[in-house]
Amino acid sequence: MKPTPWAAPGSTPERRARVRAILAGSVPNLVQWFNLYVYAIFAPYFRTEFFEPDSPDSLLYVYGLFAVTFVVRPLGSWLFGRLADTRGRQRALVAAVTLMSAGSVALAVAPTERAIGPWAAVLLVVVSVVQGIATGGEYAAATVLLSESGTRGHRGFFASFQATTIVGGLVLAQGTLLVLLLISDRAAVSEWGWRVAFVTGGVAGLTSLLWARAKPHAAPGAGPSPTPPAPTIAELVRTYWQPLVWVILLTAGGSAAFYTTTVTVPSVLREAAFGVGGHAAESTTTGVVLAAFVVLMLMQPLGGAVSDRIGRKPLLIAFGAAGVLGAGFLVTAAARVTSPAVVFGILLLAFAVLTCYLSVNGIAKAEVFPAHIRALGVGLGYAVANSLFGGTAPLVYHATAGGFGFVVYMTVLLGVTLVAALAMRGGVATALDAPRVSAPR
Repeated sequence: MKPTPWAAPGSTPERRARVRAILAGSVPNLVQWFNLYVYAIFAPYFRTEFFEPDSPDSLLYVYGLFAVTFVVRPLGSWLFGRLADTRGRQRALVAAVTLMSAGSVALAVAPTERAIGPWAAVLLVVVSVVQGIATGGEYAAATVLLSESGTRGHRGFFASFQATTIVGGLVLAQGTLLVLLLISDRAAVSEWGWRVAFVTGGVAGLTSLLWARAKPHAAPGAGPSPTPPAPTIAELVRTYWQPLVWVILLTAGGSAAFYTTTVTVPSVLREAAFGVGGHAAESTTTGVVLAAFVVLMLMQPLGGAVSDRIGRKPLLIAFGAAGVLGAGFLVTAAARVTSPAVVFGILLLAFAVLTCYLSVNGIAKAEVFPAHIRALGVGLGYAVANSLFGGTAPLVYHATAGGFGFVVYMTVLLGVTLVAALAMRGGVATALDAPRVSAPR
């Protein structure tokens, strides 16, 4: 099935509705992930503020709490998924972003271990749980909103803006770190710089709600949208267990690869550079990583557009196969490479492979569920896989010192995703193009 050449919807109101829908999903998504990545990227710096500075395990503790944010994501996906499927995608998005922003502001003003002792770690746990719930709910709302807002034959392109803004959040967080390292030093970032990053994320999140609260518009041609009965996990498991399991399997390796290549590997590269060349080398490597992230962000719409031509399946198969073959190289090279040019080249290669998954996984998941249970199905399947394999990837890496055990772990998970990709239906036709009677916006 060959899609028709791109053309905007015929009327001006329809074009405006599409743009508003994309902005309503993309802008809050951008700042939501900025908040999450501030934690991941600044973890090596603020760890001494919440745990004993002399503790050799403080980094392991901080990434352990990062993993906690993923453990509670299924709860967030259930709460906000039901809200999105019954009261509207945008309403759920607003609620999730508000919760995430409040967590960032709370962390920005939290007292340190020197002030309140072990209670500082307790505060970090509470914020981690709150932000994990918010992220679990936001993913489904943004994914479904953008997938349903695209035009026929170009849904992959429109849906890819979710991935674009996910990486955009990473770019902003990495850029914030670079600016702080350029105007201060490592000690200053550890003392107060991380607070600046968290308060920036919290304020930006609350500001983004102006976009998300814009009056929603139904997709052209859609009929009235009466409030459907609330979907339940029992219905999801009983009636739609096959697509649910498929989403979990597809997400397993993709999620682990995403957090390994965007959180663990850049952190290892920065630490390796600091060990060899000190602060100057750390700043240079941070700049190189930031440039690579910008390229990754720009790759996402391209990946989405390609999927509209050849289907999601070929890209997902390419990701799984390349990941199985190349995971060991990426993991082992990260701890040894310090040349900026080589660092940039390795990251670009890894990001090109990652794009084959990242740009299309959201819409691929949305396409396997009917509208009335789509947000819950996408969100819960994603959250379960993320809690098991995604957020734990940095923790597993540091617990195994990035050795052979971690390489095997990653290769097996990528193999699972490859099998899931091979099992999916091919083509470019999408169930989202079918007429919809009700799909809450």
